[in-house]
Amino acid sequence: MSKTAAKKAIEVQEVSLLSAHSEALIEIGKGIVKDSVTTAREFCKSMISTSTGAIPIYLGILTFILPNKFELGVPAGVTVAAPAVGFLIAAIIFTFGYLPLADKFSLDIIEEIQNALEKNLAYRKRFIWYGLGVFIVSTLLAIYVIVINIGVK
Repeated sequence: MSKTAAKKAIEVQEVSLLSAHSEALIEIGKGIVKDSVTTAREFCKSMISTSTGAIPIYLGILTFILPNKFELGVPAGVTVAAPAVGFLIAAIIFTFGYLPLADKFSLDIIEEIQNALEKNLAYRKRFIWYGLGVFIVSTLLAIYVIVINIGVK
């Protein structure tokens, strides 16, 4: 407990048993707290697979729509390669979000546990949003490249 919380006196006004509804909500709250870190890690794990899987799919589509003896200049080559590189970067970002985060805290001090949980979630959230941003931009760029190259012969 913090020093300010320890100084404040707790005044009990009424005591009663918890209703079944309140008990159910408390159990749901426990589940949310317990599952929050696991859910974030599992999302990163699935996005690593999705991002790396998008690379061969994108390149396969390009192989299908581009002619065999088609030469790209440097600007067009960079534009065509950018989505694959973006998917790879997104996978790397999601990998950082998936990695375990080591933190020291005492199980006897609730505030330390709370701080560790919040730090862990903020860490993963940052990588999830960055990874999603790169993945979405790469997907949109891949769609653009495919659409402009569909009729190339």
